[in-house]
Amino acid sequence: MIMKKIVRMNLTGLFVLVFIFCLASVANAETIERESRETVHDGILDLAKIDLEKDGVIELKGTWDFYWKKLLTGQNLEKNPIAPDLKASVPIVWNTYEIEGKSLPGFGYATYRIQVINAEKDIPLALRIPTTSTAYKLYMDDELIASNGSVSEDETKFVPENKPVTVFIVPKKQEFNLIVQVANYTYARGGMWYSIKLGTPDQIQELMRQIIYTDLFLIGSFFIMGLYYFIIFLLRREDKASLFFVLMCLVAMGRIMIHGDYSIYKVFPFIDFRTVVILNYYSVYWGGTAFLLFLKELFPEEVSKYVVKVALVYSAGISAATLFLPIMFFTRFKPIMMPIVICTVSYGLICAGIACYRKKQNALIVLLGACSIGVGAFYDVLYHGQIINFDLGELTPISFFVFIFLQSLILARRFSSAYDRANRLSRKLLELDKMKDEFLANTSHELRTPLNGILGIAEALTYESEGSLNERQKESLSMISYSSRRLSNLVNEILDYSKMKHGDVKLDCKAIKINSVVQPNLMILKHSVNSENINIINTIDESLPCVFADENRFAQIIYNLVGNALKFTENGYVKISAYATNDEVTFCIQDTGLGIPQEKYDDVFRSFEQVDTAATRRHGGTGLGLSITKHLVELHNGKIWISSVVGKGTNVYFTLPSVDGHAIEGNQNIVLKMNPPITLNEQSASFQIAGTAEHVLIVDDEVLNLYSASSILKMKGYTISAVSNGFAALEVVEKNKDLSLVILDVMMPEISGYEICRKIRENNSCFDLPILMLTAKVNVEDNVMGFEAGANDYLPKPVEARELLARVETLVHLKKSVLQARAAETAFLQAQIKPHFLFNALNTISNFCDTNPKRAEQLINSLATYLRNSFDFDNLEMFIPIEKELILVNAFIEIEKARFGASIEIIFDIDHDIKMQIPPLSIQPLVENAIHHGLRKKKGMGVVTISVSKTEDGVTIAVKDDGIGIKADRLERLLSERKTEGVGLKNIDLRIRKLYGTGLQINSERNKGTTVSFTISEGGEKD
Repeated sequence: MIMKKIVRMNLTGLFVLVFIFCLASVANAETIERESRETVHDGILDLAKIDLEKDGVIELKGTWDFYWKKLLTGQNLEKNPIAPDLKASVPIVWNTYEIEGKSLPGFGYATYRIQVINAEKDIPLALRIPTTSTAYKLYMDDELIASNGSVSEDETKFVPENKPVTVFIVPKKQEFNLIVQVANYTYARGGMWYSIKLGTPDQIQELMRQIIYTDLFLIGSFFIMGLYYFIIFLLRREDKASLFFVLMCLVAMGRIMIHGDYSIYKVFPFIDFRTVVILNYYSVYWGGTAFLLFLKELFPEEVSKYVVKVALVYSAGISAATLFLPIMFFTRFKPIMMPIVICTVSYGLICAGIACYRKKQNALIVLLGACSIGVGAFYDVLYHGQIINFDLGELTPISFFVFIFLQSLILARRFSSAYDRANRLSRKLLELDKMKDEFLANTSHELRTPLNGILGIAEALTYESEGSLNERQKESLSMISYSSRRLSNLVNEILDYSKMKHGDVKLDCKAIKINSVVQPNLMILKHSVNSENINIINTIDESLPCVFADENRFAQIIYNLVGNALKFTENGYVKISAYATNDEVTFCIQDTGLGIPQEKYDDVFRSFEQVDTAATRRHGGTGLGLSITKHLVELHNGKIWISSVVGKGTNVYFTLPSVDGHAIEGNQNIVLKMNPPITLNEQSASFQIAGTAEHVLIVDDEVLNLYSASSILKMKGYTISAVSNGFAALEVVEKNKDLSLVILDVMMPEISGYEICRKIRENNSCFDLPILMLTAKVNVEDNVMGFEAGANDYLPKPVEARELLARVETLVHLKKSVLQARAAETAFLQAQIKPHFLFNALNTISNFCDTNPKRAEQLINSLATYLRNSFDFDNLEMFIPIEKELILVNAFIEIEKARFGASIEIIFDIDHDIKMQIPPLSIQPLVENAIHHGLRKKKGMGVVTISVSKTEDGVTIAVKDDGIGIKADRLERLLSERKTEGVGLKNIDLRIRKLYGTGLQINSERNKGTTVSFTISEGGEKD
């Protein structure tokens, strides 16, 4: 209720104010004029009736002697006194005067005169002469004391000017004339439209100071506020109210600078008369319109957009006309423009009142400020229209200052409200952000499970796990797999983006050799390139210093940039190069792809931005890859930028800090605190740690990683070999046949972990020598690459001790299980005695029981020896003494010779100085094979030679027969056949090859015999 009363009071006051001004303009102009004190009567100024010290500055207003079409001086009037054409009211334009019943025109010239009486002689006086339309000369009797422009009867010699002038005079007598010659050939109205002010010098100087200080204060205030709001508008372009407020400030500044002290001439001394007049009228044209525009932004529902459009069209149109029309033409319409200004401001006041009535925020303050503007505007219009005569100066700037002050209250409230709202929103956003992060984390984990399931099933079906597929079905499944991988990558990118956005990315920086990261990534990307028209080139020199970076994130940077280049390259190449500068290494990824427009350079690194944003774009993606890459580079204190030519390709550059070469490449030694201590050279570290458990090889180019992994495995007593480069690792694998596991780092200089793994697999299966790969990269592509190279398992860095021990133990047990399975297979094969062999042996012994009992006894002992060794299921040893194997061979030969008699001759060529262990059942099956498949198919006598001798490579064991030999085609597939009889040559070959690196050597010639041999290191396997 109180608010409604306030609004009603304001609206009532507003309408009363408008009514008073209208009434004054129509009926009470004379009354208002009488209320303004007249000092000049019938052309006489009597200073005896005026006390300047008491009354202060006076205005020389009243009735002056007026001489039309005459330019008179004191001397003219004194020699030839003439009557004035009329007693003219001043101040007012002479267009309102009538001579002989006719109104005077705007153009012309005339003389104004007053007679000053009762002046004090030799007492200084001062005059303040405002502007006069539009040129004047002021005389004291015949002395010219002030002028503006050039006064002339001839229009061609006339020069207009508008500048206030202050002069000081000293009367020499009590009576003198003040004569003003005025000429106008410019304005539509002429004459003295402002009063001359008279006072003491001190009073006039004080008046001037007041005018100057007021102007400076108002101009400074408007300038600061306008600048402030203009900056706000630049920061918030959607806030149009700020822009219109700036326009109002400019209007107010213009009004002040071309009134009062006319400071515009001090700021712009070169400005001409026409420009000043145009600016004066522009301030009138745009004052009301700017006010409406401002209110429209504050109260869009209350202010009609159609009215605002009309005001804009009017202001713009009349401004354009004023710019080109002569002054005398557009100044004719000032009486029409003033009512328009009054109507515009009145409409704005009514709209502000309606907004206040509707309880719009800040409406009351705006209404009060608008009322102050309205009062000032109404007064200025009425005063300049000569409707009222009391002079208060320009009120619009002052009223507008009041409006600005009230507006500052609105700003204070807005800022306070905005601050509170920002705090509330900030808290709410933090809560929502936390919820979003939790949602992303939970959703990503939930998405990964079905994604992996979809991907696994699709790929399994692609490989025809459920039966054969046609090409169309394979293509569809491939699309499912591809889409699943894309969605999986999207999940990973969103998680990375979320972490980086909240600063959750922690770097584990260390010195990294560049190619140890670059080369494996390029190998992975080469597998992903479907086109044969694109080459991936690495030109990075091995001599470059190391970079100080997080290995995993460095790999991610390379993968993202090269992968992005491949995505936008259809033909040509993608090349990566690098060079060292100062304390950093600069990388360049160059492609021959589509290129990027220059205006898009900054956009490509923004989140969710695409260079090709068309609906028909050919390349997919979230637009996060390069944004993540830029963030990662900057986390390493590097920078990233691009240069590109559309249609020719793009170069992406980035920098990473380098590490001092002496700290990495110097021959410094590191002492490992083991028992005993081990001293390593950083360039090529290798060491051995003896233990009681299985033998494990660790390969890593970082010495500290070797030390860390060795320390962990040492806890479980593993025997450890550690090397820092791939070639040394291959040598260790070649020389040590007892290795149970290889722990291999992926990122290696010179030769990558993938290549090392492939070379190991050339002679060692996944069961013979398991490989555990360590990597900082956990992408699907990296895992696939590793498994394709022959790895058994993957372990991401940094390694957790318990997980490393668990995985090592699992893989070592795998190796044990395979060896035990093979030993059990050997034991089982030992027991595979053919029934007909046992039957034939017993029949032979039975025959000798009657004819040669002693021989029968010997054969029984030989058979017992053979059977005892063959049925030894508990013997799962991998090695036995060679003497034990020869006993089994002798037992078998005795039985066979008893069966076949003199047709078989066995020759032993044994070096008895050789003491060694060999795999069980490695000689006897060869002898059995020579007798049954060599000699028995030959007619007549056959010889089998068994030899054990030292050679250059070790100890060679050979079984030679002179039987029928083996056909060439049969010889080629002999060791690769799946089906074997008994122990078989293939089984022996696999065991020998696994233990010693080389298998059986078979040489045969048709009808001349066969030699089967193998070579092992001297001493074989010892306890």
